[in-house]
Amino acid sequence: MPHLLRATIVVLSVSLLGACASPSPQYRQVGKFSEGLAPVQAASGRWGFINQRQQWAIPPRFEDAREFQDGRAAAKQGGKWGFINKQGQWQ
Repeated sequence: MPHLLRATIVVLSVSLLGACASPSPQYRQVGKFSEGLAPVQAASGRWGFINQRQQWAIPPRFEDAREFQDGRAAAKQGGKWGFINKQGQWQ
């Protein structure tokens, strides 16, 4: 009986470790949702915005980004900061 218990524990441990091991995360960082969108740093290091269904609303192309406020968000591209609207267009 002790051998069976030990074998079961080993098998379960290996199974759980395998289940926990996953590929690198899709996102490096996720900001707070504001006005239906959240700034997200993709695995590539670039920032974009996802909607509440975790779909890209604005693809990751920025060096940095902040939450939306009053319909626009601060974003950095080419070393310069500016504001974008919810379609990702510069304001």
